Amino acid sequence: MADTAGRPGSPSPWWGAGLGLLLLLAAAWAFALLPGRLADRDAYASAAPCPAAAPSAECLGTSPATVAGTEDDPHGKSVRYWLLFTEPGTDTVRRVRMTGDNVVYDAVRPGDEVTLTRWRGEVRAVRFGEAVQETAAAPSDDWRLPLGIGLGLLPFGLLVCGLAGWSWYRRRHGPPGPADARWVTVGSAAGAVESCVGVPAGMGSADVGQACVVMAAAVPFAVAVGLAAGWWLRRRTRAAADVGGLVPVTPTERRNVPATVYGEVPYSVDGYGYLVVGDGPVAATPDPQGGFAARPLPGTLTVRRARALEPGDPASWAGTYRFDAIVLECGDGERPVRVVCRRRDAPLLLGALTAAAAPGAAGPGRGGARGPRGAAG
Repeated sequence: MADTAGRPGSPSPWWGAGLGLLLLLAAAWAFALLPGRLADRDAYASAAPCPAAAPSAECLGTSPATVAGTEDDPHGKSVRYWLLFTEPGTDTVRRVRMTGDNVVYDAVRPGDEVTLTRWRGEVRAVRFGEAVQETAAAPSDDWRLPLGIGLGLLPFGLLVCGLAGWSWYRRRHGPPGPADARWVTVGSAAGAVESCVGVPAGMGSADVGQACVVMAAAVPFAVAVGLAAGWWLRRRTRAAADVGGLVPVTPTERRNVPATVYGEVPYSVDGYGYLVVGDGPVAATPDPQGGFAARPLPGTLTVRRARALEPGDPASWAGTYRFDAIVLECGDGERPVRVVCRRRDAPLLLGALTAAAAPGAAGPGRGGARGPRGAAG
């Protein structure tokens, strides 16, 4: 049941490549919005007050208004603040959404006189005395969101594409080794950190240049986090690979152990996630209680060695057991069989399988049969 990817059940790298390209396209779309948003910001910031004789849409026009009230509009976890007002010559109540610090919104009361600032036909700011507060239509900060989205998606999209390319390479050239996994962890952690920095850098910087400086300054920190993650993975991998302390223990009572049998044998069945030990022959079953549709393992099954997970094991095992997995490599005649279980259950399975393969001999744990290679006997 080998797989050319080295990890049976691992997803196709083309899915990752497609996702990475979508992320990069989304980043490109966000960056494409920036020139227009920045141009509007600069045009608004440099617009001059409209002359009384020849007002136009490109200048800043002002007009008086009377406050009719305020309205707090809960919107999810945030609140939208609406200022209600009327203009001279009409009783129609209009509203405008206020943003930023509520220096005007919190200060005004119904009947107060305010000054509206219009640019290109929309109310962009409201003045009350010396206080000025912008509205949601003001273009001053419209560039921040696309910049943050682009800076966040770009490194993440590159990371996903890189992982897809690495997966494709490994499918063609064999499964990765421990060193490969560490460097993939380093790159993944560094890319994830850089991606997380992108959104606050775009949203909180004074301009695009400052956001880029923040992203560049975050690179050493991201690399340091990646190296720390690689070091942690190396320690965990070394600890998981140490099976010298596994001592076979003969079961003295019936136990239902979470474990999976993998191989071209009739007792390797999808969904059979338990082994029953201590009650006759070891049997595989899908039943957590161990009493349904059990399939006994034959006495011809012998344990050859115990080890940690390796690249050729099914991908689902790494997700299920992570660093707690022990794989018992067995043989049923000429057919290779693997049994995966938790580290704390490995001694019991070793003892049960070893005793079953040597009928009439003293079981391991009673001073008889020796344990498999890779486990202390």
